[in-house]
Amino acid sequence: MPDRCSTPLLTIVLFLALAAVDTAAALDFRADFRSSTFQASPGDSFSDLLIAHQAGTLIQSNVTTGLENISTSVYGAGVTQNYSLLMETSVEVGVEGQYTFQVGTDWGRGGAAALIDDLDGTILFEQVITEDVWWGYDWNDPDVFTTTFDFTAGDSYTLAWVGFEGCCGGSSTIRFSVEGSGFTALTSDAITPLLVPEPSSLVLFLMGLTGLSVPASRPRRPRID
Repeated sequence: MPDRCSTPLLTIVLFLALAAVDTAAALDFRADFRSSTFQASPGDSFSDLLIAHQAGTLIQSNVTTGLENISTSVYGAGVTQNYSLLMETSVEVGVEGQYTFQVGTDWGRGGAAALIDDLDGTILFEQVITEDVWWGYDWNDPDVFTTTFDFTAGDSYTLAWVGFEGCCGGSSTIRFSVEGSGFTALTSDAITPLLVPEPSSLVLFLMGLTGLSVPASRPRRPRID
């Protein structure tokens, strides 16, 4: 049996390494479907659920421009039962404020949300749901769950959601709000203006010629409501 202390940490580190791939391009989101019959139980952590997800056979891995209408028919090879879904993105905050995320999804066997420090893989926040979740495409449904964080400019995090479904494959959407503004779907077009822009390849090349470097900074820990 794997060591329950070292294995989750290794899993999170590998997870962050995958999330960091191709960050020089426009902001990417990942939506990965795997086969699974896992059921979330009381006492489970986000790491437990992430390990269970990664233990399944890959159905389809997707890089998308947002986490909106993530359906099995488009992103999961048409599977409708016994699968898990991992959705994630990594951000470096450019505009500070209170960020609220809402998740509408179909997780008949439970799921979890997490905020992870990109610097060291620390899970700063996690919320595990063990009961059947089905939002019915209604943002007023009580199965829609909400997380709120106070972010400071320069913060760098991975936001992740993982869930498990027995039947029948409803789609998932994540939306967000900043400082009480109206909610909008979590897409690259919507959130990129709030993030620190990536330096272009030309800028990096010129900095290399002149001996300049990009200063590194440790993200501040957010206040979590």
